[in-house]
Amino acid sequence: MHGNRRQKGISTILVSVFMIAVIIVGLGAVSWGLNVQSTQGQVIKEKTVIETDLNRERIELRDVSIVGSKFNMTLVNTGMLPVKIVRAWVTNTTDTNGWHKQYDNLNKLINPGGALTNFGQDLPLIAKTDKSYEIKVVTERGTTAIFKIANGSDAKLHVKLTATPNTIPSGQRVTVTMLVTHNNTLADAVLNIEPDTLQITPSPSGTGSATLVSGFPVPAKDASIMQGGTRSYTWVYEVLGQNNTQFTVVGKLKEQKSNTDTITFSTRLVKVTATDYATTAGILTISYTSFRYTQDDNQWHAGWNISKGEKTAFMLDLTNNNVSGTFWISKFTMFDLDPIGSANDIPWYITNHTNPSMAGPNIDKAFKCPGIGSPAQFVDEYCLSILPGKTIPIYFAADGPGEGPGTARVQSVPNSVDRYAGFIIVYGKFCNEGALKDCTGIQYGQNLPFMAVNAT
Repeated sequence: MHGNRRQKGISTILVSVFMIAVIIVGLGAVSWGLNVQSTQGQVIKEKTVIETDLNRERIELRDVSIVGSKFNMTLVNTGMLPVKIVRAWVTNTTDTNGWHKQYDNLNKLINPGGALTNFGQDLPLIAKTDKSYEIKVVTERGTTAIFKIANGSDAKLHVKLTATPNTIPSGQRVTVTMLVTHNNTLADAVLNIEPDTLQITPSPSGTGSATLVSGFPVPAKDASIMQGGTRSYTWVYEVLGQNNTQFTVVGKLKEQKSNTDTITFSTRLVKVTATDYATTAGILTISYTSFRYTQDDNQWHAGWNISKGEKTAFMLDLTNNNVSGTFWISKFTMFDLDPIGSANDIPWYITNHTNPSMAGPNIDKAFKCPGIGSPAQFVDEYCLSILPGKTIPIYFAADGPGEGPGTARVQSVPNSVDRYAGFIIVYGKFCNEGALKDCTGIQYGQNLPFMAVNAT
């Protein structure tokens, strides 16, 4: 009995010891598992932070050119964190066996929203304008940005031509614009954008001409164009042509960097009829810088201050912009001075010529001339003509239409200090080019705003 009790006691102790061991081992396993889980969580957290930082790094290429046979790039940090560029690779992608170069320890810092300019100028690398390149930059965190830069014809650009106005009077100017768009995905930038010479051909052949005013497009060229961007170039031509002469314009970029585009524009001859005066306003124009006056000192003077109470003559240049018709000027054409605040205007009528002198201006030739044909008014109605597209000086001196010669008929400035608004009223008729003054023609009148005159 006692032996059995002793054995049961030992068994109970052994069971207890075993249970305690199992509990200890279990607690250790749980503790180890928690430690492992905690460590894994920390690793995952750190990895997530690193990946988040990498995702928040972003570098973009904003501008590029080749200066002194070296790249000159502008890189912009569009991310949320400061970045430090530590490494760069440059690869020649044009040649079959193109070279590959690596540059370390660059340490170029760009703050968020900041820009790094002149990148590539300090790299020992010669960049050629007829090659294309791939450039990779690597940041300190390991982010890589890749830029493709095309030279030559590796990435075609899109060219579109326009002409304004599309239909113009002969003798006027047309503006041709070339729009160049980088809309392909082969390159982030294309270098050396330069328009080729435009080819302009009139049709029918030999019926017109287009003369380049500036001698080159504006601007002449650009260093680069970025993907999604557009550049524009303009030419101004002075065009001569017959009615409905059509001009064909062909344009493209140099070095086969674009498509070829074609547009047309046409010329028309300005014809003055009784029903189209509204469309021909401004057909006669004056040169304000040619304005001169003379009084009593044998000199022609510029400016707007004249002496009161003096016999006075005026002259300036008048242009006939109607390239299809000769303009015959009527003797009723006048230069009119209207005193400010008064209705008493003073007219100076046109003369054939006026000379200055010490005693005052003299009308050398009155606006009268031998008659040609009939009716009789042609004797003194139309004595001066302006050929199509030409400019002549005209004189105003007489106090009445067709008056002179002699100083007694020269109009005088009132004997009072006053200010005047001056304007020219032109009367005449348009006839066919080269027609004589007895032509039937089309009567035409125009008011030409002039300038202010001050009598002191």
